[in-house]
Amino acid sequence: MKKRLAIILIFVFVLSGCAAKANDKTIESNVLKVGMELKYPPFETKDADGNPDGASVMLAKALGTYLNMEVEIVDTAYLSLIPALEQGDIDIIISSMTINEEREKVVDFSDPYTNSQLMMLVYKDSKVQSAADLNNSEVIIASKTGTIGALWAASNAPDAKILNIDEEASAVLEVAQGNADVFIYDPLSIIRHHENYKDTTRTILEPLPNTKGWGIAMRKGENELRNQINEFIKKAKTDGTYDKIRETYLKEKMQEFEQYNLEFFF
Repeated sequence: MKKRLAIILIFVFVLSGCAAKANDKTIESNVLKVGMELKYPPFETKDADGNPDGASVMLAKALGTYLNMEVEIVDTAYLSLIPALEQGDIDIIISSMTINEEREKVVDFSDPYTNSQLMMLVYKDSKVQSAADLNNSEVIIASKTGTIGALWAASNAPDAKILNIDEEASAVLEVAQGNADVFIYDPLSIIRHHENYKDTTRTILEPLPNTKGWGIAMRKGENELRNQINEFIKKAKTDGTYDKIRETYLKEKMQEFEQYNLEFFF
């Protein structure tokens, strides 16, 4: 009798444990883990207290509200974002990530939520005058490793010497000091870096060919989630969400774009 009672108690304990785990899973499933590298103001950054802040953070929280989910921002090195997504450490990526064919082999993207393009920061004495000059063995292109600038250079300028550098600031410094001809990135970054090195750099603000906008990345095959995110993006562009983000984080950048006669991309 005692033996039978012991077996019953063990069985009940196991069932209770399983139920607890199931409940934990339910709680976790209501938390949307959004990966981004918090080193790219005003989109992905931190406030004075070290909390996630910026336009992408605000966009992520608005998406969470739309999906009726809590949002957890997971600060992740840019090169580790897609691996973290594949491993299940994060659920989606919102990190100024440009849609391209190489990335689409391993992740799915939403519709573009910006029309961001690629442009060039050039050393003042470089012979590079346009995109047509890049695919040349005498041209040195500095890029932040794993970014769309690096991927674009590898695909579109294979004859150039490409310096893949982990830190964006270090890649820019290579150009500013004349050790590289070109740094390729989005217009916002190009303008900002030129302002820091006006004496030694110039900008070529003609969009490079074969580029797309930024997308929200998710694991392959999550079609329902992608449809929901696409509906959110479509709605956010017209219901005032984008207006609030621009007003809160991007006002000064919009004015800079006007000064350069560029169409603002967000």
